Amino acid sequence: MYKNEHILKLMTYNIHSGKDLWMRPSFNNVIRYMENTQANVMCIQEINENEKRGYQVSKINNTLQTYCSFAPNVPLGGGYYGTATFTSLSISENHHFLLPSKKEQRGLLHTVLSLGIQRLHVLNTHLGLAKVERNQQFQFIREYISQLHPPVILMGDFNTTTPELQDTPLIDAAQISRQEHIPTFIPMHKRIDYIFLSPSIKVLHYHVAPSSFSDHYPVLIQVLI
Repeated sequence: MYKNEHILKLMTYNIHSGKDLWMRPSFNNVIRYMENTQANVMCIQEINENEKRGYQVSKINNTLQTYCSFAPNVPLGGGYYGTATFTSLSISENHHFLLPSKKEQRGLLHTVLSLGIQRLHVLNTHLGLAKVERNQQFQFIREYISQLHPPVILMGDFNTTTPELQDTPLIDAAQISRQEHIPTFIPMHKRIDYIFLSPSIKVLHYHVAPSSFSDHYPVLIQVLI
């Protein structure tokens, strides 16, 4: 490993608002799981920061003592519901974009991390259920990625088995690890949670963890940047 190279652990996880597949409370288990992974960057979907469902972003951040960025996509219960990125690395910039949406408002959270002399672009998203809106959302993401200087990492719940990212320079971490057959969404037994990266990022290990704390499995990778 060269002087300016870094080994990082990354995770994307749809936590289902802290409820398991049977809608039983599991948020405390989710926090413990996140803590035990010791991941450097964690992109979380379906997370709350509101009175109705709890201030989950704040609780995770206070427990893990991380840096955090939050995308308040949907007003809910005296606060918001959306996505969040937690990291042990310093955050130099945050950008939040509301994506074209037909029903539930979706967003793209862009967090710029300081990695030695490099700037690491981390994108966190949770896309729509309908193909017509996902097409528009993917188009926005493709155009946005084209403006970024690598290294870039895109993580999240895409709600599809066929992500439309063919016109971007990013590669599918599962595919290059020959793990694309492993499902991430429990009810449908399909892979809809992804990590895409710049080709300059080397994937050392890819793992879908069989956790029972949500209706999704967490996806973890170790990379060399």
